[in-house]
Amino acid sequence: MRITRAVDGLSRQTVLTALVVVGLVLRVWQYAANPSFWYDEISIARNITQRSLGELISGPLLYSQVAPVGFVGALKVATLVFGTNDLALRFVPFICGLAALLLFRRLAERALDGAATIVAVALFALAPPLIRYTTELKQYGMDVMIAIALTLIALDLRRPVLAGLLGFVVVWFSQASILVMAGLGAALLIVRGRQAIVTVSLWALASVMGIVVARYYVTPEIMAFMQRFWDVRHGFLSWPPHLVTATQFFGDPWMLAYPWPMVYSVIAVFGFVMLWRKRRDVALLLAGPMLAAVVASVARQFPFHTRVILFLLPSVIIALASAIAWVRQPVLIGALLIGPLWAIARLPPPYVIEAYKPMFAFFRDHRQSTDQVYVFANTSEAADYYGPRYGLNDGAYYVGICDRQDNRSYLTDLDRFRGVPRLWVLSSGVPPYRPARRTIGRYLRTIGVRTDSIVLPSLNLLPVSAELYDLSDSVRLGSAQAATFDVDAIPDTLRPGCRNLRQPKAPAGTSR
Repeated sequence: MRITRAVDGLSRQTVLTALVVVGLVLRVWQYAANPSFWYDEISIARNITQRSLGELISGPLLYSQVAPVGFVGALKVATLVFGTNDLALRFVPFICGLAALLLFRRLAERALDGAATIVAVALFALAPPLIRYTTELKQYGMDVMIAIALTLIALDLRRPVLAGLLGFVVVWFSQASILVMAGLGAALLIVRGRQAIVTVSLWALASVMGIVVARYYVTPEIMAFMQRFWDVRHGFLSWPPHLVTATQFFGDPWMLAYPWPMVYSVIAVFGFVMLWRKRRDVALLLAGPMLAAVVASVARQFPFHTRVILFLLPSVIIALASAIAWVRQPVLIGALLIGPLWAIARLPPPYVIEAYKPMFAFFRDHRQSTDQVYVFANTSEAADYYGPRYGLNDGAYYVGICDRQDNRSYLTDLDRFRGVPRLWVLSSGVPPYRPARRTIGRYLRTIGVRTDSIVLPSLNLLPVSAELYDLSDSVRLGSAQAATFDVDAIPDTLRPGCRNLRQPKAPAGTSR
């Protein structure tokens, strides 16, 4: 009997190790692919590359960005050590992604047993958002790593003072850690009672410090902007929470993107119930941060929305694995695993959100010295960051206006290029810019002819494109005027941000 158990244990450990290796390979693959930064990442990258370490840790970020000062400082240190390049900037998220996978294996072994452990590690190793955020220049991957580490500490609370003091460190690197410690702390008081008082008290003090620090590094203007941003996206929960709240972990394209998200949501809830029946301490500790995040969102202090709540995904995965393994029927287990396997098979790594590098490379290879260049407003940061690498220097292009109210102003702005035989239009954008992009494209194809182009699809955003237009045909130019052209309306719920869009001096031959 003991020999059989030993063999079974050895086999399970071998499978777990193999799954971890697969997960590590996928994350290294994502990192080695070195995809282009997308809009939000470029805003962070510009902060890191344009400012000194002292400037970064002494005040708020520029370009409407919010990130923990410790995370930002770590990014800067990585560039000082490895150079100012995309791989160096991604180094910290990459290490966090690898560490999160290794820590999650330990968490799964600690929280589950038997086949459930294997299912959990497999789901985590193959989860597209956890692979993607291994290399994304945002703090969400670090949030995941810290959430797993704190949960492990809470599950095996051997050094209460040291565990509590750790809270004063993590709040500098993860704002989500405040919610994690709040949820874990409440659960610990139930599970451990007096043994947890020291840890929970220190975590409470650390959380207060974390809130003060977070507020210091966000200006009132950015705070108001973020409130509007999440309001438009329904990021704050009402009470009781809508059913969509539960399904976004599985159905949202920025998250796991499983088919049948409602089915997997129900299964995950059932998994929490099973954990409660078998391991009440585990269930409480996993549910604590989730409940804390819900309360904070209802109070409009923290959005409960996609990437911002990525740190809750490990708990959701453990609950899902608990339910799947409970089935015990291999055929049914296989059927339930179709969703996770389909998600990564449908969209395997490497993940590219906005393909700026190949777009700028195409532009460089097809551009002539006399060509004029119009950069769409939302693409200005990409032109600033990637442009010089591909021969597009500051002052050699015109950045278009951004208008939240009327798309006609874009056409009036473009009219300065009437008669130009070769005009490059470089475009990208988040969904609120879709009406403007459509209006601009229809207008240019009416008054001119597109003679060359590259259009690269984006993951969940608008395509990245470089299009060459001939606007020198007088007949076509006479067929439409900006003042009377039919423009797409801008929905009230989908207005462009138009914040901090850099507008360089117009090149020679154009005027503002």
